[in-house]
Amino acid sequence: MRKHYIDGIRIVAILLLIPFHTARIYDYYPFYIKDDQSMILQLFAIFLSQWRMPILFLVSGVGTYFILRSRSNRAFIHDRLKRLLIPFIFAVLVIVPPQGYYAALSKGIIPATTSYWEYYPTFFTFDLSQIDGFTGTFTPAHMWFILFLVVFSLISIAVFRFIQKKESMITSSTPSWLLYVLIIPIFITDIALLGMEFNPFYYFTFFLYGACIVKETELERMMVKERGRLLILAIVGMSAVLFLYWQHITNGFDTPLVLFTLLQSITTFAWMFAILAYFKTYINKKNNWISSVNKKVFTIYILHQTLIVVIGFYMQELSISIWSQFILINLLTFLSIVLIFFIFIKRFAVVKTLLGAK
Repeated sequence: MRKHYIDGIRIVAILLLIPFHTARIYDYYPFYIKDDQSMILQLFAIFLSQWRMPILFLVSGVGTYFILRSRSNRAFIHDRLKRLLIPFIFAVLVIVPPQGYYAALSKGIIPATTSYWEYYPTFFTFDLSQIDGFTGTFTPAHMWFILFLVVFSLISIAVFRFIQKKESMITSSTPSWLLYVLIIPIFITDIALLGMEFNPFYYFTFFLYGACIVKETELERMMVKERGRLLILAIVGMSAVLFLYWQHITNGFDTPLVLFTLLQSITTFAWMFAILAYFKTYINKKNNWISSVNKKVFTIYILHQTLIVVIGFYMQELSISIWSQFILINLLTFLSIVLIFFIFIKRFAVVKTLLGAK
């Protein structure tokens, strides 16, 4: 049975990436283009960072488990390569390079007179120390998420098949407080490779949790029962995380890494399962709008960051406030995606395939 609340979460999580990556222009950390800094937008970005990617990997795990359950291994691999690998390759060759171009322009790495086509060959300059691409060198940019999904999907064939054959471990008599045991793998996989920005073991944990939600149906009962406590824990944990980040930025105060990582693990867990529980309680029914948008969110993910960087670059030439820029970039990015859908994706089947639209 389809879990409609998962579709709703997927849509919200991906749409929130537009204001998140727009906020990155104004936060205190490196990005493709930068402008004046805003502490409010910095804290907003930190807030979303605590749960946005974990929950995206979790809902991806749910979807992958459902797909694998209804297909042979060969059909599953064919589906994943078509839906994930082809858009990844196309995006790295076509969608991502403009981010590097405008990053290099904005930082004065290339002359202002350099055309995009003059820059394009230099995008494929590999420098592992600059794999984020913030200086214009090669990067998968935001498509790292899709690359991880390709790898996780292939790994999941063996792992998820094993899970499918096992008897359910959670019964109706399992106490709901045992849900909090799931904090432990989050903390262990995070602390084990502390400092690694794209930690595959950490993210695979959430991908695996997605499969467990499908397999262990009693998990939903547990999280719904705990939703009030989860929300309180999420708010308290997030308040502490934001305060400590603020202290670090303004006063240079650093919390011991093990304690801070534990706090973040608890906060991530609490937000993720609180969101799951409340969506399960209130938005778990078929909705035509959600069904329609759910077919387009993968394409929105592919397009959004490049549009933000391009629009944000030219927005810097306007003498308007940070908040005016922030609102305009969000609106123009969303409108640009809508136009791309109507002008290109709906009309050309090949574009639909290349951009992962259904």
